[in-house]
Amino acid sequence: MKIGLVRHFHVQKPFPEKKLLSKDDVIQWFAEYDHTETLAYKHVDLAGIPWQHCYASPMRRAVSTAQHIYSGPISEITALQELNILHRLPDRIRLPFLLWALLVRIKSHSSNADMDAFRNDICAFLDTMLANNNGNILIVSHWFVMRIMREELIKRNFTGNWSRSIDNGALYVFERA
Repeated sequence: MKIGLVRHFHVQKPFPEKKLLSKDDVIQWFAEYDHTETLAYKHVDLAGIPWQHCYASPMRRAVSTAQHIYSGPISEITALQELNILHRLPDRIRLPFLLWALLVRIKSHSSNADMDAFRNDICAFLDTMLANNNGNILIVSHWFVMRIMREELIKRNFTGNWSRSIDNGALYVFERA
């Protein structure tokens, strides 16, 4: 059994032009990002592996990527969507967008109820998927989801190719050791 992880194609949405943004500005930008249909489509080398199943985050960018690279049925799984951490950002400050993005990353790695539930959902999905599938499985999701999945696959005795950058539209294959 092989598990292939693919990060959705790059979303073509520019960063906000405003110098300083409020939390509401950031939430609005991410809402627009989540609904942007313009992706940087490209060829994805699926390594000649016959993929029997494909799972994707229900977020538009992941589903569109999965439809572009996989010709069979695609199961949309809510456990594969982005961690919603924006409500944990501070309310009364204005920051440049890149500092807000850094805060989102920091909050995503912090121990909190959202993160615990997020990891538990991914673990439950992985355990169910591994118990119910014998074929090769392709998963299309997001940067942070893939980082957590990699950690959990390693705990389950999988090894694979991996890049720290987790490129959009690149395949990372894991096999049981």
